[in-house]
Amino acid sequence: MNPPPPPQVLSPSDQRAEAAFKNWVRRLVTGAAELRALEAGEIDAVMDPATGTAILLPEAQAALQGSSRLAMSALDALPGEVCVLDAAGTVVMTNRAWRAFVTAHAGAGLGVREGANFLEACRDASAPERVHAEAVAAGLRDVLAGVRKLFHCDYVRHSPGGDCAFGLTITGIAQAGEVHALVTRESVSERKRTGAARNSGRAKASRIAAVARSGTSNRLLAALPAREYERVLSGLEPVKLTYGEVLYEPGERMRHVYFPSDSLVSLLTVVEGHRALEVGLVGREGMVGSRLALGIAVSPVRALVQGSGTAVRMTAARFLQEFRRSPALQRALFHFTDALMLQVTQTAACNRFHVVEARLARWLLMTRERLPSGEFHLTHGFLADMLGVRRVGVTSAAGALQRQKLIRYQRGNITILDQQGLEAAACSCYRHVRIMGLETAT
Repeated sequence: MNPPPPPQVLSPSDQRAEAAFKNWVRRLVTGAAELRALEAGEIDAVMDPATGTAILLPEAQAALQGSSRLAMSALDALPGEVCVLDAAGTVVMTNRAWRAFVTAHAGAGLGVREGANFLEACRDASAPERVHAEAVAAGLRDVLAGVRKLFHCDYVRHSPGGDCAFGLTITGIAQAGEVHALVTRESVSERKRTGAARNSGRAKASRIAAVARSGTSNRLLAALPAREYERVLSGLEPVKLTYGEVLYEPGERMRHVYFPSDSLVSLLTVVEGHRALEVGLVGREGMVGSRLALGIAVSPVRALVQGSGTAVRMTAARFLQEFRRSPALQRALFHFTDALMLQVTQTAACNRFHVVEARLARWLLMTRERLPSGEFHLTHGFLADMLGVRRVGVTSAAGALQRQKLIRYQRGNITILDQQGLEAAACSCYRHVRIMGLETAT
């Protein structure tokens, strides 16, 4: 706490003047009680009967000056720009921030100096600012006339360096039977930038929280050490993948990579522009878009959502950044890529040498491993494309598995009834492409 200032020492002439003033004031006080109150310092002013005006005593004048200095210091401490107008619209007081604005902008943007009239400044505004200035002048007149207590508008100041938007708020202040005005100004441009940054931060935090709340059943991400996973987490966005949705087309740039949780994506080779054959299947064990790690930005296949569900995705640029800095992510991705290559080569051999019924059993088991349920929707046409056979072949193979009570198949809805029996019916390829260490979905 700062010590009080030392008492002011008056010169002999000032002391004589003050004594003369007090003697004159005493002659104005006629009653004994009033005189005692004056001598005790209990009154601040006396009435001059000749003029009918109140005269402040020296102590009251000093207190008033101190109060004014305190009010001015408080205004100067405010970060915003503030000025006070009298009933005629003349600027009678400004704070430090307002004066700095006036100096920096040379009167533009309604930078009105003390002693100048705010309404006249609005009238004399430059052509680019005139429309806004007229609106401010109209609002100020309403406030000074008592029609409204508050007026606000956004004002645009045009300059060679670019437009600057700020908000002007005018508030009415009752003073001795008249209305004065308090004008405050703040930068709208800065507020919008701050708000955008805050909203961006909130959106990012919300996205991270959404991913964190859901946890991750994606095994590639779950293999990362906790610290690296936390860093990767900020770049992930939860998404819903819908059956039949195409994530990439052949030759198309891959803008995101996807880490399925309980969804399923088929990788299809497109032949002659329309026929498609499945060469790979990706679910919660890996990611879609792993080719980016090889430095290749376009997809060689069509990535088609085969099972609806959830996933998290990351932009290609962010993925490459994380891939380069994370040895753990590199190891996890290389392990998955090796397994995917094995699946592709084994599937090619299976489609050439094994019967449709055994291939269908193998494919249903691969799907079952990656989905949370033993029930899924697949049409005859879709299955025919997956297996590279005609629809009649799918109908025959599905019918055979159904008669053995291994599956139930009706109107595209498949339910696995006997998983062990289906494994026995599958070809030997399933043992090679089975996801080892991934427990059966329940």
